[in-house]
Amino acid sequence: MDSLRDAGADAWEVASRRAGVIAGQAAQLNADLVDLMVEVLETNCWSGGGIRSPEHWLQLMTAVSPSRAADIVAVARRKGDFPELEARLARGTVSLDQMVVVARHVPTEYAESVTEFVQAATVSQLRRVLPKYLFEPGTPGPVADPPEPVAPVDDAPRLQMSLQEGRFVLRFDANPLDGALVEQAIREAKDALFTAGDTEATLADGLVECASRSLHQASPASRREHYRVLVHLDADGNGWINKRGSLPSRLMKKLTCDGTLKPVWTKDAKPVSVGRSMRIVPERTRRLIEDRDGGCRFPGCTVAGFLENHHLYHWSEGGPTDIDTLISLCSRHHREHHQGEFTIDGDPGAPAGLRFTNRHGLAIERDIPDQIPPPTHPPPEKQPIRGWIMDTTSINFRPTG
Repeated sequence: MDSLRDAGADAWEVASRRAGVIAGQAAQLNADLVDLMVEVLETNCWSGGGIRSPEHWLQLMTAVSPSRAADIVAVARRKGDFPELEARLARGTVSLDQMVVVARHVPTEYAESVTEFVQAATVSQLRRVLPKYLFEPGTPGPVADPPEPVAPVDDAPRLQMSLQEGRFVLRFDANPLDGALVEQAIREAKDALFTAGDTEATLADGLVECASRSLHQASPASRREHYRVLVHLDADGNGWINKRGSLPSRLMKKLTCDGTLKPVWTKDAKPVSVGRSMRIVPERTRRLIEDRDGGCRFPGCTVAGFLENHHLYHWSEGGPTDIDTLISLCSRHHREHHQGEFTIDGDPGAPAGLRFTNRHGLAIERDIPDQIPPPTHPPPEKQPIRGWIMDTTSINFRPTG
């Protein structure tokens, strides 16, 4: 038994040491990325060609998520405010996630005071302590129970919607008044379902009922049609929803059992085109194009609603209004294309079939070499011990000077 414990301890030590080295190397590479963004911000070379912001440029060029791009740019914007922490990030003993919390919450005059705490604390501990700390010169430190911030009268509600592992995820936060309004609407819809005979209705069912009521009551009819959920079915029993991926078999069985289906006529596995007969894209064709594209086709653009159809070959120059020659663009990128910020060519029917080129003739895409060099920095010699329990109510940060 003791030998098994020794083997487990040895494996733990080896894995922990390896994790520390990899974490340090990742921090060093993130430091390089921050330094790159400092240069990009100083030279303003990110702008133009349809790029909305430095975050958009970074997301496009490195394939990071929008939130990660925002984090890196946030740290880059405060470059020089935390010299000791920045040096430790470059050495690999402080992570980018730790730096992000500092950059978002710590005033410059407290840089020296928070350094040791940041290196020793986990990201979760930093997120709990730093946003609530009263960083005011002359104050002795945080109170034991910092008062909750009072939301201003015009505190706007926030809503985030995304797909995660095949599930639609919704996050909503608002001031207490707006929150109470939403809660009561959901509860009323849930109770209505219960009264109608659905004794197992949940609050989530009530939220879906609220959405269903809104769409059914939308007027005029053209508006209801614009926001209709489009479900595709094929002869093999497969199905998918516009912009939302494939459907599980249980939902397919429900749709084919009691759903009302409207066929879309196709030829050679493609919806019938309208050619030169129309310059304005008809609603049916528009919905099929938006469904195929799933959002604005400009690289890195996350806009998925209120899209505009763009003729790859302009109608005034003989281009047809066909699905194979139309793509979805958000209003910003549609406008910037016609202003000459970038050009588009290629096959819109292929996921990566389009090529976007900026006004300098350079492709708007990632440029990753075939052979990736290893990290140029040596791995950190020693990693700090993380995860220990601390009494965060007694921490006292002091401004420099």
